[in-house]
Amino acid sequence: MFRFHFLLCLFFSFAVKGTVLSQQLASIYKNETIAANQINEANKLTDKKIVSLSIILIIILFLLFYFLYQNNKLKEKIKRKDTKQKILLNIINSSIDSQEIERKKIASFLHDNINSLLSSAGLHLNTFTVQHEIKSEEIHKAKTILSQAHELLRDMSHDLVPSLLVRFGLIYALEDLCEKNSNSAIVFKFSSSIPTNKRYTEKFEMKLYFIVTELFNNIIKHSDAKESNLSLIEKNNLLILRIDDDGIGFKTQKPKDLEGFGLNRIRARIKKYKGTISITSKENEGTQIKIQIPLPH
Repeated sequence: MFRFHFLLCLFFSFAVKGTVLSQQLASIYKNETIAANQINEANKLTDKKIVSLSIILIIILFLLFYFLYQNNKLKEKIKRKDTKQKILLNIINSSIDSQEIERKKIASFLHDNINSLLSSAGLHLNTFTVQHEIKSEEIHKAKTILSQAHELLRDMSHDLVPSLLVRFGLIYALEDLCEKNSNSAIVFKFSSSIPTNKRYTEKFEMKLYFIVTELFNNIIKHSDAKESNLSLIEKNNLLILRIDDDGIGFKTQKPKDLEGFGLNRIRARIKKYKGTISITSKENEGTQIKIQIPLPH
């Protein structure tokens, strides 16, 4: 009987332990199942994040390549535009150089040949009238016509290439230009801190002289100014010219609206010497022009 009771207790003990063990195993299985589900959810979330990041990265790369493409396209466009501008500037400068060479040739031809012939004809006519003691109204008129033709040709040759510019240099020539363009309607004033006997290269002086000539013509034709000032200084290895007037000014600062004033040719001349030009103007407040050009060596 005792053995049966012992065995029964032992059985119940094993049964209780089995039940607890099974509960523990069920709990462990449940926890493992929950953990597995959490891991799966985490893996799914990670996969989603990876996919989202991949899509974002692809979009960023696409935008980057697009902007690089557009940037390269813009660079090519700017490059083509710069090339066109350089070609245009070279054409303008070639035209200007040819014109200046022709100016010099024509001026030299007029001065050295035609004027000499007219002077010789006048001298022979004077000698003939003196030797033969001839007093004739027709001969007197012929002398007057020859003298007028001589003066006209001299003025024409000086307009083509001013003798002061060739003989005495830019400073003298610009001062004389201010004096010649001054009249009762407008006064051109000249100031310079550069010695009057300072000389530059012949081409450099001619370019600057004709730049100032064109700007003076614009002032006379378009500005309705009463006074204009031209000043020259040398600073930091630059020749700086300032021209200002008290005229009506421009209504706009857009470069396209100013090209009618011959600025294409002026800019081409200045850029050839790696210089700059700036124009400041307001309506009814006049115009200020500043030109800076590296000094020739």
